[in-house]
Amino acid sequence: MSAKIKTGFISVFKSVDLARRKIPLIVQKAEIPDPIVWVVAAIHGDEVTGTETVLQLNRYLKRHPLARGAVYSLPIMNPLGYELTTRYEPIESMDLNRCFPGSSAGNTAERIAYKIFSEITETKPDLVIDLHTDTMESIPYICLDQVLDRQDSYLIEKLLEYSELSGINYLVENSQTYQELKNTISGALINKAKVPAFTVELGGPLVVREKFVEIGLNVIKNILRSFSMLSHKEPVWVYPHKLPLEGIYETVWKKYAADYSGIVEYKVQPGAIVKKGTVLARIKNLFDKTIQKIIADEDSVVISYADQSVCFPGTELFTMVKRNDDAFQFVE
Repeated sequence: MSAKIKTGFISVFKSVDLARRKIPLIVQKAEIPDPIVWVVAAIHGDEVTGTETVLQLNRYLKRHPLARGAVYSLPIMNPLGYELTTRYEPIESMDLNRCFPGSSAGNTAERIAYKIFSEITETKPDLVIDLHTDTMESIPYICLDQVLDRQDSYLIEKLLEYSELSGINYLVENSQTYQELKNTISGALINKAKVPAFTVELGGPLVVREKFVEIGLNVIKNILRSFSMLSHKEPVWVYPHKLPLEGIYETVWKKYAADYSGIVEYKVQPGAIVKKGTVLARIKNLFDKTIQKIIADEDSVVISYADQSVCFPGTELFTMVKRNDDAFQFVE
């Protein structure tokens, strides 16, 4: 079985020194052209684990060529941010993942977003997987965007179907706060291009964490296997520490934040299923006196906590989710 492997670039702009700034592109194709899946990473330049996941995916597909379809991958969508180890697109100091679908006449970040968005949508993909990292000790999960058009219920069905096949837990962005996130790459693909897309949140920002690379690779292989794209036969993978959750969970609207400056003493671990009233963290001063307790105000699940031991007023300390089987609420 043979497959075509191509490498190339999405040309973005020319620098002052006349060097061409480009985004690397890897394409692996089988003789049967469909389906088409994109795997993209490092839109936040400090989230490096996704890049290694993409590289290992392509290494796997070289050893085991696709049975059908095509996989397009972008290992680094924000090369300048990656080089400087920063979340943002450094020329505009903007979050590139809030600039989609972009604009051919916009600022630098918007033009980069437009180039990426146009390249992806031109291929009419069946699914786009966007790889991110949460915190160092986060559990892995899929984050689903809200679907804004009442006529697009089929997108919800597809997103839930693919998420169920992934082998890890999934959750839905809170509808009350989603307007701030509709210009992510996945949000724009869903709501502008009508293309199924979701975010896979691994762990390990700043440095590559092999355990999360392995998880990300297995999630992608599960999805490709469900599309009958893989030639190599392997059993379906399930994350060994997958939470025993039933129903649909959404992010908690109320942020669990510190009200005082102090030292954080976390009392729960990512993955903990907590009851209302559970102490999540203690904020203490340098004399070990408790100045605040962070308490769960509803039954929920701890997804991650902040990678820091010092907090200030307003520091958000936890990502929490709660069950809501009506989490896909259409936003007006």
